[in-house]
Order: sequence, then structure tokens, then C-alpha cells
Amino acid sequence: MRFVSSRDIRNNPAVLWKDNETVITVNGKPKAIVMKIDGDPKEILDFIEKIRVQMAVEKLRMFSLEKGLNKLSEDEIEEIIREAKNRNESSR
Repeated sequence: MRFVSSRDIRNNPAVLWKDNETVITVNGKPKAIVMKIDGDPKEILDFIEKIRVQMAVEKLRMFSLEKGLNKLSEDEIEEIIREAKNRNESSR
């Protein structure tokens, strides 16, 4: 994997194709990933989305463990959901 600045790409777009994966940076911060693909782009994007969802679920799970939310009963969970829905309805 290679890191390339957006300025380098502007000056020489071919730098994107030197490696299988390239991280594009803006002001030194990663902003995008470019990768060579084989096969159907839609299938690859679907797979990437699946991984993103799994990462989000894992992040929520870790947050739940840190806050002790994994110990809530079903009734407590339902009450929290009801309160959130009521807040959303009253803010409209």
C-alpha cells in the first residue's frame, strides 16, 4: 500500500497505478483509497459496504461494553427506544 498526496496525483495521475492499493492524502490526512480490481465493480463495492457495516456494528458493540449497556434488560432497552422516539416526535 502506498500513500500519495492529491497534489502528486494532479501532477502525475499514473502514480495511482503503481501499486494494488493507494491511499490518497489531503494535507497529510488519508481521504480515499484507490485499488485495482478484478471482476464486477458492483460486487466489490457491495463487499466493501458489508465490511463497513460489520465495522460499525463492532464499534457499537465495543461502545456498549465500555458503557455497560450490554447489561440492560429488554424492558430497559424498550424504554430507552420509547424515550428517543418521543424526543424525535416532539422536536418536529
